[in-house]
Amino acid sequence: MTWVCTREPPAARLRLADSPSSRSMLDGGWWPTSRDPVVELCSLVTALTARRGGVIERIMLQPDAWDRHPGRIGVGGAVVRVGWFTTLAAELVIITGPRDLRVDLAVVAPGTTYAVATATMLAASRPADSTRAAGAASVPSHARQGRLARADDDVAGWETEGGHVQRDRPPTAPART
Repeated sequence: MTWVCTREPPAARLRLADSPSSRSMLDGGWWPTSRDPVVELCSLVTALTARRGGVIERIMLQPDAWDRHPGRIGVGGAVVRVGWFTTLAAELVIITGPRDLRVDLAVVAPGTTYAVATATMLAASRPADSTRAAGAASVPSHARQGRLARADDDVAGWETEGGHVQRDRPPTAPART
């Protein structure tokens, strides 16, 4: 099923580096207004197409950061495939297209204050910025909060996966024959 934005998408809050650099980890920052991927991705694709030209074919996102998970969205008569990857940081979106088009953007959580969002997008759009997305963007307030790690978590995990912890025994000397 292809999801289509039925009305004009809002203007994307987007800051891109003036000229893409092969040395940069990020190409800019994006501050969505909501957690609705259809509306937000439609506005992002529209803005990127207008600013960078070319066709956007795929978008990669982290599923915990969004309310729903469409596999395809229709934007301006084109279909963009959306991939959901739990291994991808919630603070990063990767956009790809033909002829090696790739845009990596730091994603600022929708509820972030204006000052923090602006600073994050500015930092992410520096031409030779070597900051990783997870370090540049604030952690989304809506990301799932796991329990705090405890020192014995690795032991508990081992025990539930079929391994068994064995107490250290003093070394014994080999038997003499």
